[in-house]
Amino acid sequence: MDTKPASKPATNRLEQNGLFVRGVAISNTALKITKKDGGILALVKHELALEPGTIVLQQFIDPKDNPQISIEGDQVTRFPKLELYKPYMAKVGRMEEIRGQQTATSWEAIV
Repeated sequence: MDTKPASKPATNRLEQNGLFVRGVAISNTALKITKKDGGILALVKHELALEPGTIVLQQFIDPKDNPQISIEGDQVTRFPKLELYKPYMAKVGRMEEIRGQQTATSWEAIV
């Protein structure tokens, strides 16, 4: 018989395991990407200033599934933005360094 108390799943995202990044939003950009099969995606990038350095939080969003994305021609005209110069925290699932720049491709914002 197991005498250990049963552990409860973490209800607060800050109690979960993972890498947490805190920084100030300094830019928001979006690019239109055409896939090989002809589909279209929007690459949304949010840049956070860290202490020291910066990190780019990337999201690939399908405009068919997300009404916040609007693409006209080759330009992404409307996309979700982080309010500039406001502090944010993100839980990062996948982070890598690309050409000397820290980049997170799997992340979730924590309010």
